[in-house]
This record gives sequence, C-alpha cells and structure tokens, in this order.
Amino acid sequence: MERQKQELEKGMLTNRMDFGTQGFDDFQTILLKKSRQRTDNQKRKIDLLAIKYQMEDYIASDKRDIKLAGEFLRTILKSLHIQQNKFAEYIGLKPSNLSKLMNGERNINYDMALIFGRIFNHNPMLWIDIQAKNELHKLINTEQNRYSNYSLNDLINGHKNAV
Repeated sequence: MERQKQELEKGMLTNRMDFGTQGFDDFQTILLKKSRQRTDNQKRKIDLLAIKYQMEDYIASDKRDIKLAGEFLRTILKSLHIQQNKFAEYIGLKPSNLSKLMNGERNINYDMALIFGRIFNHNPMLWIDIQAKNELHKLINTEQNRYSNYSLNDLINGHKNAV
C-alpha cells in the first residue's frame, strides 16, 4: 500500500485500482490537489483543449444535429470570461457582425478562421471544417431531391439527367 501511495504521488500507476478502494480514494485526493495547484494559464490551456476536442468530435460525428461554429466561439469566450464586445473590438469586427457570425447568420471566412486559430491555438481548418459540415448538412436537407437525380450508373449508361 505504501509503494502504491508513493507511485501515486510521483505520478505513476503500475497496479490496477478498483473504484471505491482506499488506493482509489488516495489517487482521487492527489489528482484533486494537483488540479487545485494549476495556474490560471494552465487552466485556460486545459479549457481550450477541451473545447478543441469537442469541435473535433463534432466534425467526426455522424449526428444530424447542427452545431454552429459560433456556438463553439461563444463557449470559448464564456470559458475565458471575455465579453463579446471586447472580443469584436480586438479582432476588428463590429459587435453586430460578431453577433451575426455567432448566430450563424454569417459564415466564418478564412481570415476569421486564421485569427481564431492564432488566438485560441487551434488549427484554422477546424473552424472551416465545422462551417463546411454545416453547409453540406443544410444543402442535403433542403435540396435532397435535386441531388438524388445524380448517379454514376446513369452517367455511364448515358441517361440524361432531368435537372
């Protein structure tokens, strides 16, 4: 037990630990203590990383729900305690234009993606990929009949598309 406690304090764990055991409770206590010792900068990096993973999960998911890039931006700003007006001023946008971007009334362009990527230390393509996924989803849902007219078999067999 003493060896296990020393391993926990050094940050290594070599033995399996069951939930509800004294070893598990000690491990939880150590993790909690270490998390409380984090600097504000470390906490900020962890929060941004968590949101980045949420964004990547959204892009990779097959769910039909649309989550706007602006929703992720809103989550980031809230997490960092940054007011929208202050952020809009910092990036050179009118607050109303930022609000439209966050509500999905305006698209995130490449320039904004580069700015967001630089500020939040994310790959700018993350923002573009979210935007693209949402645009494709909207097109598929609103014009499904139009796109169902296209098929490789019809093309190969010489059938004329009735579009």
